Amino acid sequence: MGVVPSGGELSRAITVALLSRVLGADPDLHGRVAGGEFTELVWDTERTRTQWFVHPGEEGISSLMVSIWDSFPLRPAAAYRAAVTPIVEALQELAQASGGRFIVEEGDVTGAPLGEVLDMIAPEEASPLPPGVVLSVSQESDQDFLRRYLAAGDDRLAWLRTRAGRSGGPSRLDLSRESLAPLWDWAISQIQLRDANAPTEKVMLETGGTFTRPVGAVLPMWYGRHPFLAPSHWSDESLAVIDAVAFYAAQAVRDAVPGLTWQVGEPEFRGKAQGGQPVLAGRGEPLQPVRELLGLATKVYHLRRPDPDNPCVPPIGDDLLTWFDAEVADRRHDARC
Repeated sequence: MGVVPSGGELSRAITVALLSRVLGADPDLHGRVAGGEFTELVWDTERTRTQWFVHPGEEGISSLMVSIWDSFPLRPAAAYRAAVTPIVEALQELAQASGGRFIVEEGDVTGAPLGEVLDMIAPEEASPLPPGVVLSVSQESDQDFLRRYLAAGDDRLAWLRTRAGRSGGPSRLDLSRESLAPLWDWAISQIQLRDANAPTEKVMLETGGTFTRPVGAVLPMWYGRHPFLAPSHWSDESLAVIDAVAFYAAQAVRDAVPGLTWQVGEPEFRGKAQGGQPVLAGRGEPLQPVRELLGLATKVYHLRRPDPDNPCVPPIGDDLLTWFDAEVADRRHDARC
């Protein structure tokens, strides 16, 4: 949605004054923009996420566009509707005061009643789930999940040592740096793709994110807690290996860098699948072990499903060692700063 001029340009002074009601003293709103560029603003609340694009004209504003999302689309709609209201009111006033047109979903709603516009953006009734989508709502707090994740740590390591011992893996798994390359070299052979024809279902999180989940599979406890943490292409056994090696590698980093502790990831790292997830924090950027291992496993995926037109460097055991050295060096450097 947004406001566009009917003839000339929108008044810059009026635009800044009305948007300040919502965006406050954001310096990007109040500063001038060079010709040919535009100002991009972000304003989020607990319930909403918004992105604003202010395009300057010769003297004023040539257009103002706003994208808005509900952070929790499956929760009662009233709170989202209330959060959207001041944004809509500001845009309505801007259109009226500057002689512009208020556009929502490519339709001109200039002069329409507030309730009518809100019905288009934030209906009072929440939208039903799309066909074939399953709702997943967790009743467990992030702190409780962290405790459960750590409580299973010894079992992960015991399982890893047993599994490696039975399938030709390394016998030395003592969280040392020297154990990492042999461990990953073995893990590469163990990580296999799931049958492409295996049944799956689409799951929607309470936050609105969606992911694919294999039907009837035995999955790690972290699977699907974030859309990024849902690699449905790996087999059950492969996910168990990734789960165990991720914890092992994280504990190796923790042993090598004093001061690291297990914590719940902060929301500002949510874009990296860290918000609400178990992370090692205290030195440098928080480390989310599962995300890191899934990144390393990307090479294994391309090994299993090669693309002749885009050949990739094959995975090797030293990949995990190189990762470890970089993570430890960054955190040791942070400790000296």
